[in-house]
Amino acid sequence: MKNIFKYAVVGAGAAGLSCIHILNKISNKKILVIDKNIHTQKNHFFGYWKMPWTEEVDKKLNKYWNTWSIIDDSNEIEHTSKKHPYTALELNIWKDECLKEKEKIKIKENYVENIAKTKDGFELTLDNKEIFKAEEIINSRTIKIEKKILKQHFLGHLIETNKEVFNQDKLILMDFRVDQSKGIHFIYLLPFTNKKALVESTMFSFNIEDDVWYKNTINDYLKNNFNIDEWRVISEEKGIIPMTVFNRPKNNFINIGIQSGAIKPSSGYAFSFIQKQLLSLKDINFQKEKFLYFDSQERIDKWMDLIFLKVLETYPKLAVNIFINLAKGLNGDEFAIFMSGKANMYLRLKVMLKMPKKPFLKVFFNYLIGK
Repeated sequence: MKNIFKYAVVGAGAAGLSCIHILNKISNKKILVIDKNIHTQKNHFFGYWKMPWTEEVDKKLNKYWNTWSIIDDSNEIEHTSKKHPYTALELNIWKDECLKEKEKIKIKENYVENIAKTKDGFELTLDNKEIFKAEEIINSRTIKIEKKILKQHFLGHLIETNKEVFNQDKLILMDFRVDQSKGIHFIYLLPFTNKKALVESTMFSFNIEDDVWYKNTINDYLKNNFNIDEWRVISEEKGIIPMTVFNRPKNNFINIGIQSGAIKPSSGYAFSFIQKQLLSLKDINFQKEKFLYFDSQERIDKWMDLIFLKVLETYPKLAVNIFINLAKGLNGDEFAIFMSGKANMYLRLKVMLKMPKKPFLKVFFNYLIGK
């Protein structure tokens, strides 16, 4: 009987960990957590804007910024928001919080070989041939990303310098003053102190580059824009995020995370959408049948994202101006709300009017006729 659980959480990334955190608060049942890399995955930071649905997560923040900027060769647009600051949360801190109730959690560092439906729930067979039973499967496994899908891919270094070169009160959300020949490319910089920052080389494109390419970009950027030649790399993080709208998988599981739509495809932001998705699950007490009809984005926002992504794919050279014009057209609160998937019709219209008309209309009409 010891191998029978109410919930089996398969995959302990952002969605899986956040789900465990909520389950620990609403249930006294033991939870089975299965993830081969749960204790070996590299530490990294989740970034998002504070929203009502992130209140529980906000208690563990590393830092927040009320001001951020978006930069190109000719412009620096600065946004400020006291209500919705941009925040950074460290994976290891969040993981410790989510897994702290050790007596309620059984962790298996394995892969799942097979899941079979049974009369009372599910039977899971692991790669070491152990068998466990669970009433419900909460599936947050990573998905295979097809080559033909536009991706956000990045490599970042958490660095420390000897000089006070960073403005710790303002993060750089997007700085396009880098090589644009391989795709939509920008630097993302989170200054934790005047001497310590996370600096990421981020791309929107179909193809992934060699690690050295991102590293050279970071090195050149720091030398050219902060006039420094020496720094210490504390840690490295990298990742790939699909920029597409996913249909919920057709299986008998409770599917959470990116694979079930908890992402803003046009930007790659997922952590905030995961929190919104999981709060909806909490509200319905993790009833699978009701959850099947939940979306972390409204249909019109998904549609806008699809059109936006198609424009980026078709007219990548327009991307920098599109992001700059969007930043110019919104204030800090509006920008944070839009990027967090909480826009009303007025704000959506405001965003649409800032987009270049001809390419968006062309993509829109092609979408209507199924091209």
